[in-house]
Amino acid sequence: MKLKDALLKIKELQANLSVLQAEAHALKIENEIQKGLIFKQQKKLNDLLGQKELVRQKLVIEQIKPFIRKTEKIDEIIINETESVIKDTKKRGRKLGGKNFSKVDLESSVIDTIYEDPDHLECSTCSESLVLTGQKARYVVEVIPSTIKVTKIIKRSYKCPKDGAFYYPLSQSVFPGTLLTPSFAAYLAYHKYELGIPFHHLERHLTNVLNIPISKQLMAHWMALLSAKLQPVFERMKLDLLNNASKVIHADETTLVVSKKPAFDANRKKSYVYLYASSFYDHQIHIYDFHESRAIHQTAAWLKDYQGYVVCDDYAGYNKLKKDNPHIMLQRCWAHARRKFTDILKSIPQDQVKNTTAFKIVELIGQLFKFEALYKENDVPISEILNRRSIDQLPIINALKLYIFDTPLSPNSLIEPAIKYVRGIWGDLLEYFNHPYLEISNNIAERAIKPFVINRKVFMTAGSYAGARYTTTIFSIIRTALINRLDIQKYLIYLLDNLGKVDLVDLLPYSDTLPKAIFSKL
Repeated sequence: MKLKDALLKIKELQANLSVLQAEAHALKIENEIQKGLIFKQQKKLNDLLGQKELVRQKLVIEQIKPFIRKTEKIDEIIINETESVIKDTKKRGRKLGGKNFSKVDLESSVIDTIYEDPDHLECSTCSESLVLTGQKARYVVEVIPSTIKVTKIIKRSYKCPKDGAFYYPLSQSVFPGTLLTPSFAAYLAYHKYELGIPFHHLERHLTNVLNIPISKQLMAHWMALLSAKLQPVFERMKLDLLNNASKVIHADETTLVVSKKPAFDANRKKSYVYLYASSFYDHQIHIYDFHESRAIHQTAAWLKDYQGYVVCDDYAGYNKLKKDNPHIMLQRCWAHARRKFTDILKSIPQDQVKNTTAFKIVELIGQLFKFEALYKENDVPISEILNRRSIDQLPIINALKLYIFDTPLSPNSLIEPAIKYVRGIWGDLLEYFNHPYLEISNNIAERAIKPFVINRKVFMTAGSYAGARYTTTIFSIIRTALINRLDIQKYLIYLLDNLGKVDLVDLLPYSDTLPKAIFSKL
C-alpha cells in the first residue's frame, strides 16, 4: 500500500513538473519576445538620435551665435580647456574660489535673498528662544530656463541667552564656498560639453548677462569640481556595463591631441578616447575613457575581470586583451571587412565590377546582413537565433571561405591586403554563431563615437591629460542621459540635488525610478 501511494505521489509530482516546465518555457518565450521588442525600440531610438545629430549640428551654430562676436569665426571654438586654464590660473598666482568676487558688487545683481537658520530656534537643553547673534552673507548663481539670477544667502547664527550655547545652520550647498549651484553647473556643462561653447565665449556672455566678471579660469575650476562630484556615477556606469546581462560590449576608439603634455611625455603626438557601449538588449550606457597611450593593458585595465564578448574593429590591441583574459571573446566587425572590398570596387571600371572576386565577396557579406535584419523584422526569439544563423548563413560562410582562402594572391594586387585582413580575423568574425546577442557589425560603437569626433573637430585638442579626463567623465554622463531620453540640464540638476540623499542606483541615467519631469519631450 505504501509503495502504491509513493508511485501515485511520484506521478503527481511528475505531472506538476510538466506543468511547471511548460509554464517556464512559455515565460522564456515571452521574455525573449520582450527582449526583441526592447532591441527594436533601442535601435529605433538610436537611429532617430543619429538623424537628430545631423539636425543638431545646424542648431548648435544658431545656439552659439549669442556667445560669439560677429567678427569671430564659429570654427575657432575650443571645448576642452578645463585643466589647461586651471593650470594657467595657478601659474599666475590667482586664487580660485569664493574670494574671487570680494571686490565685485554682487549685491546689485541680487534678485532673491534667502535666510539660512538653524533647524530649531529653541535651545535644545533649556528650550529658551534663541537670540540672533550674527549673520554671514554669500552669493550663488541660479539658472531657471531662460533666466539666470543671483541669489543672496544669509547664514544666520543664534545664541541661547540662558546657557550661552551657539547654533548654526548646516550648509546645504553642493559646491560650498562658490557661486556654483546645481542649476548653474548644469547650465555650464550643457553649453560647454553638449553645445560646444568654449569658456572664453561663456565668460563674455555671463559677464554681459550678470554684470559679473566670471572668468574662464573659474568656470574651468567649477567643471573640475563637477567632474569630481559625478565620478561615483561614472564609476557605477562602468560597473553596470561590465556586468551587463547580454555579456556584450561594443568598443571603438578615436584620437585626441593634447596640447600641454608633461615633460616626460612631451614627444607624444596623439592620445586616445575609448568608447564602450552596451548592446541594444541592455541598459543604454556609453562610456568615454581617455588614455594617454594606446597600450591595451592600460586602456582596458577595467576589463581585466570581464567575462563576455567585445565587438570591435581590427585594432591589434584587442588580441592582447583576449590573450590576457581568456574569458573575453572578440566579435570582429563584418562592416569593416566588407569595406575593404567595397573600397577596391571604387577603383575598378563600372563595366568590370561584377566579374571581380571583390564584388562576389561584397554580395555574400551583404546576404549575412540581410538575414540579420530579417530576424529582427520577424521578431525571431533569441533562443532560435543561433539555429537560424546555422541554417541560413553557414552556406554563405562556406562560400565566403572558399573566396577568402582559395583566391590566389598576386603580390601588390588590389585585393591582396583585403584578403589577408579577413584571413587574419576569420575566427573572430564567426563568434556570433556562438552567442545570440552578438551583432555582426560594430555600428553601435561607431555611431556612439561620432558625437565626440564631431566635438573634437570643433575643439581640436585637449588642454591636458587631466582636462581630457574631466571632459570624458562629464561627456559620458551627458551622452548616456541623452540616449536614455533625458533632458540633460534637468537631469544634471536632479542628480546634483540628490547625490548622497538617494541611492546611487536610483540616480543613474537609465534608472527606472527617475521622475518623468526630467525626461526630454523630443
